[in-house]
Amino acid sequence: MAILPAQLSRVSNQLRANTSLNQIMRTQADLMRVQNELNTGRRLNAPSDDPGDAAVAMQLRKTLEKRDGYSTNLNHAKNYLSSVDTTLGDTSDLLLQAQQIASANVGDSVTQAERENAAVIIKNIYSQMITLGNKSLSGSYLFAGGKLDKAPFEEFAGGVKFVGSTDTLQNQFDETTAGAFQVNGAEVWGALSTRVESDHDVSPDLRPTTRIADLGGAADEGVQLGVIRLNDGTTEGDVDLNGADTVQDIIDRINNAAIGNITAAINPTGDGISVSAGAGDSVTVNDVGGGATAATLGIKSPVSPGVGAPVNGLSINARITPLTDLTALNDGAGVDTAGLIITNGTKTATIDLSGASTVEDVLNAINGSGTGVRAEINSDGSGLRILNPTQGNEMRIAENGGTTAQDLGLRSFGPPTKLADLNTGQGVRYVDGADFRVTDSTGVGFDVDITINTQSVQDVIDSINTASTAAGAGVTASFAATGNGIVLTDASAGAGTMTVIASNFSQSAADLGLDKPVTGGVMTGKDVHQVEAKGVFANLAKLQNAMLTGDQKSITAAAVALQEDYDRVVRIRGQVGAQVQDVEQRQERQQDETLTTKKLLSELEETDFTEAITRFSLLQTSLQASLQTTGSTLNMSLIDFLR
Repeated sequence: MAILPAQLSRVSNQLRANTSLNQIMRTQADLMRVQNELNTGRRLNAPSDDPGDAAVAMQLRKTLEKRDGYSTNLNHAKNYLSSVDTTLGDTSDLLLQAQQIASANVGDSVTQAERENAAVIIKNIYSQMITLGNKSLSGSYLFAGGKLDKAPFEEFAGGVKFVGSTDTLQNQFDETTAGAFQVNGAEVWGALSTRVESDHDVSPDLRPTTRIADLGGAADEGVQLGVIRLNDGTTEGDVDLNGADTVQDIIDRINNAAIGNITAAINPTGDGISVSAGAGDSVTVNDVGGGATAATLGIKSPVSPGVGAPVNGLSINARITPLTDLTALNDGAGVDTAGLIITNGTKTATIDLSGASTVEDVLNAINGSGTGVRAEINSDGSGLRILNPTQGNEMRIAENGGTTAQDLGLRSFGPPTKLADLNTGQGVRYVDGADFRVTDSTGVGFDVDITINTQSVQDVIDSINTASTAAGAGVTASFAATGNGIVLTDASAGAGTMTVIASNFSQSAADLGLDKPVTGGVMTGKDVHQVEAKGVFANLAKLQNAMLTGDQKSITAAAVALQEDYDRVVRIRGQVGAQVQDVEQRQERQQDETLTTKKLLSELEETDFTEAITRFSLLQTSLQASLQTTGSTLNMSLIDFLR
């Protein structure tokens, strides 16, 4: 702010007029800005008002906009998790009620009519559980994972199938933190606990086309590509393996490096890389500069294995991928493609693999079978697994006349199966002495004694064949080539019919599935190692069935299983409660930070009325003084200079 100087007498009238006008206009502009500040309550109405403060204010506004988004995410997460918490509370209450009903219906004082009435209540609890599992909030299903728009549980083939996702969605809570606002619905209800996993390592052999990304490495922690140093005793050189895509790339780079007589190939066992040289050479392989390439490739050898001896690398654990050729599985032994028979509840399908050439073909055939099961590669890439997402159904995986299920390690019941695992874990009940007697069609019989040393189904088959041979009977025991079960074949061609009769009140024959009719001299036993369905819905269904049949042992077993379900739900609910608390604490911190930011923004943008009014008054005085001075100056004439 300035007042027009009075000493303008020695300049032209035009210059005096322009100077005065400019001064008045600047003062008026300043006065207008202050008036605008007072009218709007804002100090910064345009970036030009204060470029420095305007830039800071713009950054603060961006921060507030982001926090508004984070606040929305936190509110959504809190509402979502609170609904989950309430639902889990209702679920645990129903599980507790089911256990109490089970406990109340065990004992001789309870009539069968009372148990049947209790079964009706359990059925109602079952229905309520489905409703809770499919509960939604604002159109989004709480336990569906990424499939928010579809109910995660649906009735299928006599059970309840989980069709949701096991992924839990996340939201950004602040600049550096993303947090989950869901729980795994499959875990809550135990939906994917029923499964069959490969019972042996089905990993492929190492092939030139095997990709480096598909290797577990010598320590099963992957392969780190870098530079290795090779020495044949007289010549040394480095080989850069960075960017190699396949095993053949590594072999080619070593061979093309032409370091003495050193060459590389797949080792004799077909699971690693071999580095060799001439008959008189001593080969060593080392890493360079602290790298781990040679070590993870299993060929690191600081000390030569001997003159003329190759460095035969360790297994580098080729993993199964969807594109793995079936002929490569089982260390190159391959897989029979006769197919599988999968039964899941009321659904049965024969899986034709005659046209399959890769693991992906197998997975697609199983997943598209209509049985409701889900096949996938296991977590470490060493085999396959078949999940049954339908609770209340029992799953069986059998052969289709070949060895496919056995080759993949997926046969649910076979000669290696332990007797203790049969009949949903109840095992085989045997007595001291003979357990059952087998008689062929000519009347020649023999006793079979199941003892503590009879550990597997194969042991039972061997015991039957040994006893039959000793007695001169024509009965041979084997295991079904199609389907699952022990097969007794009578080749004696007598006039009678082969029989299997329990001895000493033993239940071994029935527990082994050998209580089927004989057709054409052959008895094909039952599959007594179905994959037991687990989870909330399965256990409630078992409890209901046990109530209806009056099976007190099964009632107790179902109650024990429901206790495990209850403990799991309570544990998950506790985790959800902790998540809700974390979200609330984040909301409080964010509110404090937002208030601080808004205060800073207010100090930058909003008008300080005391200061603005003072400036306004001073500018008015300045303008008035400038106008008076200008008026006096411009009124001067030649007469004023002659005085």
